[in-house]
Amino acid sequence: MNRFPLIICLLAATFSGCTDTTPGTSALAPKSKTSAVSTVSEESHTVIKRYNLLLSDGYKTTNMTKLLEVATLELAEKAYYHMAAIGEGKSRMVSELKKLDFVETDCAAKTKCRIVTKELWDFAYADIVTGARSNEVKDYIYDVQYIVENRQGRWMITEITATGEERKDLPSWGNMFKKQ
Repeated sequence: MNRFPLIICLLAATFSGCTDTTPGTSALAPKSKTSAVSTVSEESHTVIKRYNLLLSDGYKTTNMTKLLEVATLELAEKAYYHMAAIGEGKSRMVSELKKLDFVETDCAAKTKCRIVTKELWDFAYADIVTGARSNEVKDYIYDVQYIVENRQGRWMITEITATGEERKDLPSWGNMFKKQ
């Protein structure tokens, strides 16, 4: 029995399902808007997770340079100035992101997403010389809005707006660094 025609038919059926003749698309490109938005959402979420890890590490090591991997120069500089201000008090921040919930993700535009998170953090201040911790705060909740944009094929955080919960037990800036 000659299987050649059967093999040709199977190959033709397989390849015809993979061909997209729409200009500007390929067989590997997402076919539906939903899957494209889903991928953009996932990429944006990954950037935010990475940012939080790098931010925490930056405070711990007193080096915010790695934030440039996922954030604009302006945001990295803002974090650097905050870190430097804490350093003037001979301290560094030690923080841990305990929980990150993505509350809202809006990626209606192809190259820009607005993402709202609820973040649960523990943080304290450690003496630069001795490492002794002070002013520890547990389970502090931040509501954060991130704007993430695709700039030249790379997803970057371009804007961050954060509000923290009101707590009476939070140390004041002066108390944290023994300023009068």
